[in-house]
Amino acid sequence: MTPELQEFVRLAPLGLLVGAYGTLVGAGGGSVLVPILLILLPRESPATVTAISLAVVFFNAYSGTIAYMRMGRVDYRAGVLFTLAGLPGAILGALLVHEITRSLFDPIFGVVLLVIGGLLVANPLGTPGVMEHDSDAPVSERRMLLGSVGSAYIGVLSSLLGIGGGIIHVPFLIRALRMPPHTATATSHFVLTFVALTATVTHVALGEFERGLPQTMYLAVGVMMGAPLGAALSTRLHGSLIVRLLALALCLVGLRLLARMLL
Repeated sequence: MTPELQEFVRLAPLGLLVGAYGTLVGAGGGSVLVPILLILLPRESPATVTAISLAVVFFNAYSGTIAYMRMGRVDYRAGVLFTLAGLPGAILGALLVHEITRSLFDPIFGVVLLVIGGLLVANPLGTPGVMEHDSDAPVSERRMLLGSVGSAYIGVLSSLLGIGGGIIHVPFLIRALRMPPHTATATSHFVLTFVALTATVTHVALGEFERGLPQTMYLAVGVMMGAPLGAALSTRLHGSLIVRLLALALCLVGLRLLARMLL
């Protein structure tokens, strides 16, 4: 077996799992993929790791969005507005990550994982406290403005960390904008498609894919297959237990990143 084939066999199944889960919860998969890449690629720079992740998130979000559009679950009005608000931040985050070293990036990302994991363990998506506010009424103008501001900041953070932002964006859409979870998941994927693409194009322009292109393509093959599977499962599974399991995994990886920096 050639080294290229070995790499494909290792990364394509990983991409399938990331794609299925990321689409299932509307997170794009970056919050799962970046910690794995930090462990698998210990010598790569934060810019390379985030560039690979964001490119994979784009393929995942694109494939998942097509599936959600066919289901009629995307709020296009909110999606377009939040996308326009998030694009400048996506470019800014992709530029800022080139100024950060691994010795700084890893502990920052470890802390972010612990915070996100703790919040999701305490109150995951799909719990009764969130669901009781569901409404299919259009989002008000005031909340649309709030959503635009939030999307702008999320665009910077998600591009900087390479996570795509869905793990932050979906709870924000549900809790701050009172958007139904199934609509928030689909709309977040819609926004992720364009935000991740913009950040990826920025990384390409900066020459960041000279080393990471093969790994990106192998992972992309997997996520393109996994995203439709996640969209289909989203209509049948209750997400709270799944999100809690992800949250625990994020906390463990965050602790590992922090512990590695202390050793």
